[in-house]
Amino acid sequence: MKIIILGLIITASILILYAIISGMMNFEIQNTDNELIDSIYSEKEIFTEAPYSGNTNDKAQHVIIIVKDSWKQGCEVDDSCFLPYEKIIGVGETILFVNQDEFEHNVRLRGDPNYLHFPTDVIKQNEYFVYKFHELGKYQYHCTLHPWMEGVITIR
Repeated sequence: MKIIILGLIITASILILYAIISGMMNFEIQNTDNELIDSIYSEKEIFTEAPYSGNTNDKAQHVIIIVKDSWKQGCEVDDSCFLPYEKIIGVGETILFVNQDEFEHNVRLRGDPNYLHFPTDVIKQNEYFVYKFHELGKYQYHCTLHPWMEGVITIR
């Protein structure tokens, strides 16, 4: 009986520790997003908003980076063309997409004929746009200029 109780206590302790560590990691990721977003918005001499782009003027809560050298094939091997490859956000939250590559890119949801940064057809180096997601779901997106570049956004 004592062994069973001890086992339950150890299991509960491990689960609590896991929950604490997971929460801390999520806080660190969110905190890193906020720091990066603030620096992009504040460094207007480096980063500029793509003309007429995105679907909102709201400040972003999340960021996805179009990675340097993603124009070359190879980043798809380890899902590092867009970072992070998969992003989970809430309904009504916004994502800032920023192009840190030296080449132009675009972002389109699979099955949608429009770019997320419509009507601008490309996002140039150091340009960004903000997009707000309004519906639950899992959205796959890609760059039509470099079709190996793919990512996933899950709206919960």
